[in-house]
Amino acid sequence: MKFSVLRNTLIAGVAAWGIATTAGAAAFTNGSFELSTAAANPGSGFTTLLGGSTAITGWTVGGDSIDYIGGYWQPEDGSRSVDLSGNANGSIAQTFDTTVGQHYAVTFFLAGNPDGGPAAKVAITSATGGPVQSDTFTVTGSDSHANMGWQAYTYNFTAASTSTTLSFASATGTAFGPALDNVSVLGVPEPATWAMMLMGFGGLGAVLRRRRSAGALLTA
Repeated sequence: MKFSVLRNTLIAGVAAWGIATTAGAAAFTNGSFELSTAAANPGSGFTTLLGGSTAITGWTVGGDSIDYIGGYWQPEDGSRSVDLSGNANGSIAQTFDTTVGQHYAVTFFLAGNPDGGPAAKVAITSATGGPVQSDTFTVTGSDSHANMGWQAYTYNFTAASTSTTLSFASATGTAFGPALDNVSVLGVPEPATWAMMLMGFGGLGAVLRRRRSAGALLTA
């Protein structure tokens, strides 16, 4: 009976976590900026996209402009990335389906345009109803087009509505801004769900250990 109860607890925890991750996976697309209209193809260089452009699939350009990077420098993933400063500070945003009250974890990579100053490239991340986060990537002498020095960053928010707009913006103040690539969004379990899963795994392990001990005594 105890084994059955623990098994049911574990199954309930896994099921709840599955619902959370399924909700978190809905509708966010093109996190590495690989897809775009043919006219925006940056080729081996880059293309400047002005505010209002939707040429990068799933994303809308805001602010002044961004640079859509092809072979101009090393991407973090795939073959494309963006410089959040085109001619001046720009931004890029995507709206996707979310579940109200669900926690989400955003992972993204930043580097810095090494062609000009300042050395500190500032990116602002925000989501509808969520916090505003400022991250700084500092370009060093070892960073170059061939070795951009990409670094991973994280951003967390709780969805306030059934759709959320996730935005990344440059606050660098020049045309040489923060570079962005490989954005991913994942729904994460509630603390109560984690507790249920841990309790289930722990209890199941204890039952199995007792069963093995009992079996060993019977065969001794």
